[in-house]
Amino acid sequence: APGSSRFILSQVSFELPAGSSTAVVGPSGAGKSSLVRALVGIWAPALGSVRIDGSELQHWDADALGQHLGYLPQSVELLSGTIAQNIARFGAVDDEAVLEAAKLAGVHEVIQQLPQGYSTEVGEGGSALSGGQRQRIGLARAIYGNPSLVVLDEPNSNLDAVGEAALAEALLALTKRGTTCVLIT
Repeated sequence: APGSSRFILSQVSFELPAGSSTAVVGPSGAGKSSLVRALVGIWAPALGSVRIDGSELQHWDADALGQHLGYLPQSVELLSGTIAQNIARFGAVDDEAVLEAAKLAGVHEVIQQLPQGYSTEVGEGGSALSGGQRQRIGLARAIYGNPSLVVLDEPNSNLDAVGEAALAEALLALTKRGTTCVLIT
C-alpha cells in the first residue's frame, strides 16, 4: 500500500488471455483488493510491473488507459450528478452508449422506475440510491464504452437475487463479447 513498507502481496505472477474470465478468491484481508488496485493502476507496484498488451501501465496515457479499463470498486462511489453522467464517467454523455451499458448491467428497468429516469440526481456519493442501485449503476459505469478489461471487486456485496442474476447475465454477455473479466470474491 502507498506509504507502507510492508508487502501485502509478494511474488504474484499471472497472465490473463484476452477474452478470458478469471476469479480471484480468498478470505478477507488476503490482498485481493490490493491486487485489483495495482491491476487497474490505482497503486503502482513496489516491485515488478503490471502490463496490458505488453506495455507497463505507467507508459499508458491515463485518459487512453481509462477507455480500455472498466472498474467496479468494492465500495461504489457515485458523484453528484445524474445517473447518465455517472454511467458516462462524467465525460460527454453518449445516450446510446449509456443505455447499452445500463441494459447490459441489467439496471435499465431499475433506472426507468426512478422519478426522472436517467436524469435522476444521485446526490453526494449516491445517497439518493440504495446500495444495490449504486452497485448496479457502478457496474454500468464499469462497462460503459465497451472496455477490453473489466475488473469487478466484490460486485455482488449489495445485490439481491434479481441483482445477482443481472450480474451473472452481464458477465456472460461480456465474455461472449470478448471482454477480459476479473472478478474478485
